[in-house]
Amino acid sequence: MTSNAAAVTRRDQIAEHVIANITSGRWATGDRIPSEHALSEQFGVSRMTVHHALRDLTTRGFLVRRSGSGTFVAEPSAYVAVYDHLDILSEVVSRGGSYRAQVLRREIRPMTVDECVQFGTADGNDVFHAVILHFEDDRPVELEDRLIAPRFLPDAMAIDLSHRTLFSYLMLVRPYREGSETVRAILGSSEECALLAVDGTIPCLEVTRRTWSTEGVVTIARMLRSGEQARMVGRIGPVGRN
Repeated sequence: MTSNAAAVTRRDQIAEHVIANITSGRWATGDRIPSEHALSEQFGVSRMTVHHALRDLTTRGFLVRRSGSGTFVAEPSAYVAVYDHLDILSEVVSRGGSYRAQVLRREIRPMTVDECVQFGTADGNDVFHAVILHFEDDRPVELEDRLIAPRFLPDAMAIDLSHRTLFSYLMLVRPYREGSETVRAILGSSEECALLAVDGTIPCLEVTRRTWSTEGVVTIARMLRSGEQARMVGRIGPVGRN
């Protein structure tokens, strides 16, 4: 083993030692940990090796270093869950399924008062409204109810939605940058359950999204799936490092 490889191995051992003391509760938040000198003697390594190990743990959020005071156990970091928002068509294809869609409603109509508030626009403006039932291998998997500000998608009424989704089209011609999302379990209405071919006593997963660009709110969508078929797969990590 080269000296560099040995140093890395020792660095890992030091990191594991520190993490074990923190996660076991032996070292509490705010506790000062042993000095670099003490750890170098304990593990029989140079202070530089200890320094690198503690620096890595600081970057990972386990420790905080205070000049002239030492190294301390950091406050627990806030964590965030991150989910990849796949287009339903891409999701179906990734599973090897056959996709199609049934357009239940497609119209341009005046916005309601509540919709004007959500889009941040004046009364009297129009909105594109579509309700689409998505299928995988001829089985209904998602009911989509989507509003789009017409200025962002002027040709919305002409798009062939049988084998292409509004989401994919929007991201192609007008990619939006930010949004908000609400996820909850609900019981669908009798009409919604009939469309999704699910028992009305089985909760559905409802996802409501409002997305915008620098020019304003682009689209507001509500997606509904049977709770027996829906799943959200993602990753978790410290806030700001995903």
